[in-house]
Amino acid sequence: MLHLDRFIPWAAVLLALLSVAFLVDFHAIDRLLLMELGTPDGARHGSGILFWLAWMFTALGSPRFVVPMSAILVAIPLVRKELSRAWFAFVALAGGAALAYVTKAAFAMAKPHHLPGSNEMAATSFPSGHAVLSLLLILTILVLWEPRDLKLRRLMPAIVLTIVLAIGVSRVFLGTHWPSDILAGWLFAMLWVSAAYRLAFGKAASRG
Repeated sequence: MLHLDRFIPWAAVLLALLSVAFLVDFHAIDRLLLMELGTPDGARHGSGILFWLAWMFTALGSPRFVVPMSAILVAIPLVRKELSRAWFAFVALAGGAALAYVTKAAFAMAKPHHLPGSNEMAATSFPSGHAVLSLLLILTILVLWEPRDLKLRRLMPAIVLTIVLAIGVSRVFLGTHWPSDILAGWLFAMLWVSAAYRLAFGKAASRG
């Protein structure tokens, strides 16, 4: 699937190690990733092009954007009676989002800009909901839609994955997530979409 199969075992191992490291020392990984340049201690506010871009990209990973897009991705193959594709989209998007939020609740770690001990779902940090939702959406699009134009087919993965990267970076820049939250969200989404692909397409998935 999308030539990611070779990375799936590594993604699973990395996510497991990241989760264990997170539980042992919540932000040891983050201190390494941030290179001791400072840690987020609250949501950052400001003006200018950087903040405008950060809020624009963070909006692309929000439920307000992802949920309607997800509904469209499920509805289109359903209307066309492409049941396997519709089932894949539903499992990948709805199932992945549901499991991600269960995982967030299980870790129950507050975001940098929320008080420790907060049990509100929106206040939990690990894994990042924006990182999960945005990559679930992008990978689902890449599976369901393959452009006919060869140049666009080659460029599209790079373009959309750059957007996903920008969404993740925006969350750290705005002080609303730790780097480990973002990385865990991406790994989770990659693993889940791979599983959904095999569930929906069965033997064809292993051959493809």
